[in-house]
Amino acid sequence: MKLEPQAARLQRDLDTLAEIGRDPSGGMTRLALTPEDARARAYVREAMLAQGLSISHDEVGNLIGRRAGKTNLLPCVMTGSHLDSVPRGGRYDGPLGVVGALEALRALDEAGFEGTRPIDLVVFTGEEGSRFPRGTIGSAALSGDIPAESIHALVDKGGVSFRDALIFYGDEGAPRPAAQPKGSVDAFVELHIEQGGVLESKGIDVAAVTTVAGLVQHVVRIVGDSNHAGATPMDLRQDALCAAAEVVLAVEAAARELGAVATVGRIDVEPGAFNIIPGAATLWIDARATTDDTLDRLDLRIRQTIAEVSSRRGLRAEVSARQRVTPGPLDERVISAVERAAAASGLTSLRMPSGAIHDALHMASFCPSGMIFVPSQGGKSHCPEEDTPLPQMLKGVTVLAATLAELAG
Repeated sequence: MKLEPQAARLQRDLDTLAEIGRDPSGGMTRLALTPEDARARAYVREAMLAQGLSISHDEVGNLIGRRAGKTNLLPCVMTGSHLDSVPRGGRYDGPLGVVGALEALRALDEAGFEGTRPIDLVVFTGEEGSRFPRGTIGSAALSGDIPAESIHALVDKGGVSFRDALIFYGDEGAPRPAAQPKGSVDAFVELHIEQGGVLESKGIDVAAVTTVAGLVQHVVRIVGDSNHAGATPMDLRQDALCAAAEVVLAVEAAARELGAVATVGRIDVEPGAFNIIPGAATLWIDARATTDDTLDRLDLRIRQTIAEVSSRRGLRAEVSARQRVTPGPLDERVISAVERAAAASGLTSLRMPSGAIHDALHMASFCPSGMIFVPSQGGKSHCPEEDTPLPQMLKGVTVLAATLAELAG
């Protein structure tokens, strides 16, 4: 069976989506459950229907298109990704895994492939976490990791609930339950850009991902005492920003020592004037690791550092846990299928972990799961410079199509 996904169709779909939510200042801003997200989802829905897929949606907004198999009572093979973005993000993070999967199904149809199992293409809701206070919403609900009721209760900064925002999708008919029965999905595979520079630096076509890192996120408020910047002696100060600076450097050092990654991506300082000693500083900490043990150790180090620094400086620290996601080892059966698909297509591959969180992380707790990475140019992602050349994306789609054929066949 010769699989030949078409570059022109893939480019058309990606270009169309890139115009929906294009930020005038550069990049893509298409937050979950906004009119822009709804337009992108509607475009994909129409493309699914044009390909003959049967369409359904669930109670958190996941969109599912099914390609029938010879025996539709068997558990399906599932593929897909997300359409929402971070503010001023790139055009391929997520959409490649959606329209790339659609192009893979077109290639299977044109090759005359008749799978024993059905293949479901899913568009997950709210993967990025840029609007509501958690990410990977759709996959967490589908896998049963988070109850739909908890997701419906999420509220954005403007006070809009997730439940109320679902109206933008305009779905008709009763939704199916978000949490799927165990055993209903035989395997899941997600195509994605790498979001790093490993594949490009090694000149490798695709990666078979072995594990998806977990994360802990904390919002830390350090409270000291605002006072006059000129009249207060150094030994009488309770400078919250100086304490925060110590924490930032200690977080970096702990991640380096433990072979993990950690980022303080935001600091808010109060009152924020150049001639006033900062009385409070709020830090947003994101720490990630590929094993539970490393993640636990990193989290403990961060908490101990916050307590030690604030105590030594006579300050008060308030730590609010925003999110914890357990690392997800991916399945050997799917990993091996990806490698065989690459080899059969004459492409090079390697095994590597993912430091970024993906919907495949939740799916890995629910069914055998895997991921296919294609190179990111310059290792750039979550920014307007995010790019992957079309020929490299097409290689990923070819590997995805062959992997789906094996898993569904």
